[in-house]
This record gives sequence, C-alpha cells and structure tokens, in this order.
Amino acid sequence: MGTTNTTVIRGTLGLALAMGMGRFFYTPVLPLMVAALHWSSAPGAWIATLNYVGYFIGSLVIARGWVEPTRGVYRLSLIVSTLCLAAIPLTSNLIWQGSVRTLAGIASGLIFVCITQRIPFVARRPADAGLVYAGIGTGILISGAIVLTAGSLVDWRELWLICALLSAVFTAIAWTWPMPARGGDGAAGPPAEVVGASEHPAAITPTAPIIRRAMAVLTAGYFFQGFGYIIIGTYLVVLAKPVFGETAAASTWVVAGIATAASPLIWSNVAARIGTRRGLVVCYCLQVGGAAIAVFGTNPVLLLISAALFGGTFVGAVMMTIGEGTQMGITAAAAKLTTWYSLGQIAGPALVALALSETITGSFIAAAVALLLAMTLTLLGSLAGNGKR
Repeated sequence: MGTTNTTVIRGTLGLALAMGMGRFFYTPVLPLMVAALHWSSAPGAWIATLNYVGYFIGSLVIARGWVEPTRGVYRLSLIVSTLCLAAIPLTSNLIWQGSVRTLAGIASGLIFVCITQRIPFVARRPADAGLVYAGIGTGILISGAIVLTAGSLVDWRELWLICALLSAVFTAIAWTWPMPARGGDGAAGPPAEVVGASEHPAAITPTAPIIRRAMAVLTAGYFFQGFGYIIIGTYLVVLAKPVFGETAAASTWVVAGIATAASPLIWSNVAARIGTRRGLVVCYCLQVGGAAIAVFGTNPVLLLISAALFGGTFVGAVMMTIGEGTQMGITAAAAKLTTWYSLGQIAGPALVALALSETITGSFIAAAVALLLAMTLTLLGSLAGNGKR
C-alpha cells in the first residue's frame, strides 16, 4: 500500500509540474507581464497559442508512433519543462518567449502522455487514477499561489524563477514514475486525456457509416470544448485584473486550481450515478454558466464563482467525452479526440489575437458560444453513436 501511494504521488507531481506549472503558470503571471512590458492582449495570445501548438506536437508524435513514451523521453521532458520555466525571464523578446513556450508545450504533452498511459499499470485502487489527475489542479493551485503570495514582492522574472525552482523539486520526486526503458510493456498506444480514457483492447474500427458520422460529430464537439475552455483558462486572470488588482487577480487561479484538483473524483461519481450523457449536460451547463458569469461579473465574488466553475468542469467534460467515444468501438478514439481537442486549444487564443485582442469580455462571449456548440454536438454524436442508454 505504501509503495502504491508513493507511486501515485510521483504521478500527481509529474502532472502538476507539466500541466499546472510548465503549461499554465503563464496564466496568473500574464497580467504582471502585460503591465511591465506594456503588451496589448495580442502578444500574450500568440505566445499562448504557440504553447498549445507545442502541446499538440508532443501528443501527436506519440499518438502517431513517431516517438515512444519511454523512461528516457519522460525524464528528458521533465528536465526540459523545468528549464523552460527558467528560460522565460532571460529576455522579453517575443521570438524568444514564443520559442521557449513552444518547447515547453512539447515537453508538457510528452509528460502528460507518459504519465496517463501508465496509470492503468500502477493503479491499485479506484481512486488512484483520480488522485494522479488531481495533479493538474494541484499545479494550477500552486501557480496561482506563487503569484498571489510573491507577486507584490518580486517582479515577473523572479516569479518564473521561483516556479522553476519548485518544478525542479517536483522533477526529483516524479523522476522515478514507473516507465519502461524501451517501447512495450504498455508504453505504446494513444494518449488518454483523462480518467477512464484508455482504449479497450478489443476495440475495432466500425464499418457502419452511422458510427463514423457519429464520431465526426463528437469530434467536432470536442474541438469546440478545447476552443472554449482554453480561452477562459488563458484570460480569466486578465479579466479579473481590474477588479482584484494585478497581483490579487491570481486568487481566481487559486480557486480554479482547487476546483480542478477535486473535479476528477467528483465527475467520476456523477457519471456513475446519473450516467455519462446526463453528466455531460450538467457539466457543460455549469461551464457555460461560468463563462457567462465572467462576462457580466464585475465584483470579486462573481469572478471567484466563475473560476470555480471553470476549474471544476473542464476535466469532467474531457473525461466523459472520451468515455463516450471509446464506447463507440472506434480504434484509437482517444487519440483522434485528443488531436482535435488540441487543435481547438490552438484556435481559441489565435482568434483572440486576430479579432478580439482589444476586448477580453468579447473573448469570454466567444468561449460561451463555443461551449454551447460543444455541448450540442457532443450530445448529438453520443446519441447517434451509442444509442439509448
């Protein structure tokens, strides 16, 4: 039992440093960088987009079999993720910032896949998978806490260095997450984005056109989920800046992190009680509600509620959507869905940079519309592919 608990902690901290810190620390520190560097919204949006491009590449190279998720790949990615955090403060040059964030995204994608694909081989209790995935929210919580506690004492460069130092500590602990030295032993296969997303070994590619169409609709819905959620995740703290102030705005990210850490276990229980499809409806309604509250919220309480709804729903939506996809019997459903989810994450910030850079409120309206589309398409695809359940 002790060994299993230790292994779970390694996976939790691995996801914390790769996702919540290596990938999402940019969110709470962005308002401070914007103020210090006199950026408009566009530079931040483009840099965020490049990070998501990197994450897409990191996931894709394993999904396509170009890189095997081995111990060496995992450990190198841990080092790269930490070094990228330390590299951001070296210069404010936009080409440098974008290049480093792209590399950080690749490392995050590789670490994510390496950890999530090994969960079925190390989990000994039903709660173990949820505890590992709680690392995403733990990292988000830590990211917000760093900015909230130290943001008024040091500048944005030192905040990145603090995060890099903590990431180095997490790297040392996560270093021995059980990975095979070479391919095999469950190392290969499509990336599972959340709890319960692993493919059934007997899954076959259906020939029925109706199943292929249903999967296409479900995939389209998943694209809009990635599109909508990432706009909220990238700009929530920026939206909160006029209400809370540059440093205190990170409190919204702390709340989001707490909610995200708890959400895998919550939505697993919800889906078990009322069914995946009903669970998706509840989850999406809460997520859209969070975006709407942010649009119309001009006081701290409403923004904190919006942060909680964001953090508490995006992992659940991903988890249950991939569950619906795998039940259709599509080979590599998780990999196909993850690819389009990643593309949605790229498209969201790109739209903000191109058309909405001067109106963060407009960005949240776009996010809410995208999430409504995601819910509609997801339910249509699920009904067409999985029938009455």
